[in-house]
Formats: sequence, structure tokens, C-alpha cells
Amino acid sequence: MAPSNRIVFGGIGMGNRAMFILPNFLAFPDVQFLAVSDAREDRRQKAKKAIDEHYRNEDCRVYNDFRELLAQPDIDAVLIATGNRWHATASMFAAQAGKDIYCEKPISLTIRAGR
Repeated sequence: MAPSNRIVFGGIGMGNRAMFILPNFLAFPDVQFLAVSDAREDRRQKAKKAIDEHYRNEDCRVYNDFRELLAQPDIDAVLIATGNRWHATASMFAAQAGKDIYCEKPISLTIRAGR
């Protein structure tokens, strides 16, 4: 587990955009990326490899279902970089799990979904 002064992150949706953003998160000494989730195995493994290489360990956990990642009590916050149609759903589940959220626009595709 990370020291108490660190924010422990998980990533939901680890495609091209997430992999572009990830180095920015890893650059902060008070951020620790500990888990990733994506429906695609190749994306999960690519993200895990990048994170493990950054920290020089093999601690990054992988999840096929983002709800499993959100259930982890040691995850404080999530980077959501899913396809646009999943932003609102993933954000709502993350908020219900008590996680802080970084999600780029659009947060939803309709006003109704955003509410």
C-alpha cells in the first residue's frame, strides 16, 4: 500500500488516450498508479507493462471489469479514458464507490445522462 501522502490511482479504459495521459500522472511523485482495467487484454497488459516499468516492480493489478477495480479499497481515484459512451456510466460507478475522478469531456453524451 502507498504511503498515506500518496494518491493511489486506477485506470479505466487503457487505450490510446489513456496511454497518452498516463506519463503525466506518473510524473507526480505523490501519485501511485496501482491498477488498470480494460475490456481488451492487449490494452490491460500494455498499460501494466508501462506502469510496472515506471515503478520497477510488478505491482500493477489488472481487471477485465472496471467494477472490480472500483471495489478495491486501496484505490483513491480513477483515470477514466473509456470510449465516450462509457464516460457517464464509469463516472457514476466511481462516484458511488467513493473514488475521485479524472475524466475528460464529454462526461456524457446527453443532458439526461449527465444528470
